[in-house]
Amino acid sequence: MYLSVVVPFHQDLVKLRQCLTGIQAAAANLPAGTLLCETIVVADGAREDPAGVAAAHGAKVVAIDGPRGPATARNRGAGVALGDILVFVDSDVVIEPRSLAHVARTLASEPQVTAVFGAYDEEPAEQGFISQGKNLAHCFIHQRSAGDARTFWAGLGAMRADTFASVGGFDERFTRPSVEDIDLGYRVCASNGRIVLDPAIQGRHMKRWTLRSAVVTEIRDRGIPWTQLLHRYEGLHEDLNLTRSYRACVVVAYGVVACAVCAMWWRILLAPAALGLVALWLLDLPYYRFFSDRRGPGYAIAWFPIHFLHHLCNGLSFVVGTLLHVARRWTGVSLAGTLPATAWPRPLDNDVQGSEPTPSGRRSRRERTEPA
Repeated sequence: MYLSVVVPFHQDLVKLRQCLTGIQAAAANLPAGTLLCETIVVADGAREDPAGVAAAHGAKVVAIDGPRGPATARNRGAGVALGDILVFVDSDVVIEPRSLAHVARTLASEPQVTAVFGAYDEEPAEQGFISQGKNLAHCFIHQRSAGDARTFWAGLGAMRADTFASVGGFDERFTRPSVEDIDLGYRVCASNGRIVLDPAIQGRHMKRWTLRSAVVTEIRDRGIPWTQLLHRYEGLHEDLNLTRSYRACVVVAYGVVACAVCAMWWRILLAPAALGLVALWLLDLPYYRFFSDRRGPGYAIAWFPIHFLHHLCNGLSFVVGTLLHVARRWTGVSLAGTLPATAWPRPLDNDVQGSEPTPSGRRSRRERTEPA
């Protein structure tokens, strides 16, 4: 088995250096019969030249005009990759030393599994309150959702190269980081592929979150487009943060807001508002226990208002995403933020420097003698 690691890059050489160091360390732990044949850094309209950092870590660089977004960058890297397995790692993620070994063992021992992805670890690089909470929320959701999944995560995920090519790779109509990996997962499952979430595959996230960036990402880049994908692929499902309990939390959160507003005229509504807050805590009790175990009860309590805001963002995203979907479907009007009606239909192509694409869009795999 041969692995090719694809790292999309736009800026921040410091984080890229840490990312590639982590990949090198993980490659040393691969099991017998598995080799890392290459690490490909795709410079997507890069603001800084990654050539020196890449060369120091045994990686190669392919460059594309841009920025065109990580979906296109990952496709271009996959288009020149020689491995049987494509491993996608974001440039702000440092993978745990045993993660590539977990990927290799899962895909070698379970041939019916076409893709596998992992989770962030519990110790993000940034120590800020929002950064810590966002990371813990991701950890909780992915640890709780271990097993078969319908989605994919490209922050640290792997897919068989033939499966990736057969579904056309990532949807390049996503021109910024968004839900392009979730969309890819839906298409893989629609083609009878099997995706597994394995939290033992871990990476440390180096991103700094603020309250503003968290809200913008939740609504614009995740919630609204994900809602449209749910409509495109016909229905909600019990996966990640789409479970019934999470949906109930959204309804209760908006009920609390409605009662609190109306209490300005009818103070008796303060009682159901308070009961709603208690209900939210109880509905999310495993979530808050997880936070309390990792950062203490005080942190869990302090995070409650942020999580309440998260539920409100999810509700707003669902409404807006649904309205955009309905407007396009019934009136033909595509407003700002509307996704295309159909799934990504195109085969992979190649426009990286020095690539030699085959008619299918992937380079032919030459005979391998030594890993790159």
